[in-house]
Amino acid sequence: MTDDPEKDVYDLLNDIWRKEIEEEQPVKLPEDLAEKLREYVGSIKHYLKVSDKETLSAELREAAANTVIKLVKEIFELRLRKIIRAALRNEIPENLYGFELRFCPNLLKLLQDYRDSVREMATAAAYQDWEQIRSRYEVVCFLKDVSQIVGPNLEVYGPFKRGDIATLPLENARNLELSNIVRIIKVLEPRL
Repeated sequence: MTDDPEKDVYDLLNDIWRKEIEEEQPVKLPEDLAEKLREYVGSIKHYLKVSDKETLSAELREAAANTVIKLVKEIFELRLRKIIRAALRNEIPENLYGFELRFCPNLLKLLQDYRDSVREMATAAAYQDWEQIRSRYEVVCFLKDVSQIVGPNLEVYGPFKRGDIATLPLENARNLELSNIVRIIKVLEPRL
C-alpha cells in the first residue's frame, strides 16, 4: 500500500476487476471493501465541500470518485453473471460477498419455483384429458418419519418412514400436507 489511500482503493478495485474478468468463479473480496469505499468516497466528498469546486484538483477528484463507482458497479455486474450461471446449474459459487450470500439462495429458490411451474404446465398439458379419481382417501408420500396417525374413524395408520407411500383419509392427508409432513399424490384416470 502507498501513502495515497485514494490510489490504493483504485488499484485494489482495478486488480479485483481484472481478476473478475479472468476467473470463472467470483474472486475473494476483502471483507473491509465496503468500509474502504465509504472512506474513499467520504474523503472525496469532504474535499469537495471545503475546496473550490472550480479547481482542476476538485474536478480530478470528482472524476476519480465517479470512475471508482463505475468500477464497483462493473465488478458486481461481472459477479452477478457468474452467480446466475452457477444458479442455472443449481450451484452456489464460492467467495460470495455479504449481500450475495443472502441473494444466492433466494435466486436458487426462484429458479426452482420457475422449473416447478414449467413441469406442472407440461404435466397439465400431458394429462389435460385426464381427471382426478375422487375418493375418501388420498395417496401420499411422506416427507418425514411419523410414528402413528389416528384417522377420523379412530383407525391407526403407521408408522411411516420418509419416502413411504400410503393411503390416508382425506382429512388426515390434507392436514399433514399443510404441516409439510406429506405430499399428496394426485391419482388420475383418462376421461371417457
